[in-house]
Amino acid sequence: MSTEHLLDDVRDVNLSYLLLMQRLINSDRELAMFRLKIDEEMADLLSKIPVPDLVKLARCNQLLCHFSLGDASELYSLVNASEDDDMRRVHAAILLSSQDKREGQRRQGERRQGDRRQADRRTQAAGDWSGPERRRSDRRQAERRTGKDRRQADRRAGPPDSK
Repeated sequence: MSTEHLLDDVRDVNLSYLLLMQRLINSDRELAMFRLKIDEEMADLLSKIPVPDLVKLARCNQLLCHFSLGDASELYSLVNASEDDDMRRVHAAILLSSQDKREGQRRQGERRQGDRRQADRRTQAAGDWSGPERRRSDRRQAERRTGKDRRQADRRAGPPDSK
């Protein structure tokens, strides 16, 4: 099979995936967001894109969809799950929803890190002291407050009993 045929297949999959995403969002938004692992902003945008623009978007030479399982052990556990189709579906739902939570936590951490970098750039641009120095200072102040709070609590509790 030639590379051009493979690219055509990628584009076909992309268009099918984008159309399916839009149909899912328009039929049951909350379930679609869960299944597609997207947030409200992305769901809003995807639901409003006209079909001709979806076709343009699908023409890229990269797959727009991705494989949801994180590693081979997850795939292995689904492939070798019980013969009962209902149990297999439940197992897949549990596995994929927990994977979704881990992915969300990872994205949230990346956003926080990006927010910190932007704040650092703003303070440096304003001629203020740099972000890492400020974070160290903020951390020291928090430690001092925590230590002070502990000392005050110890004073209120009184001297330890000596029995």
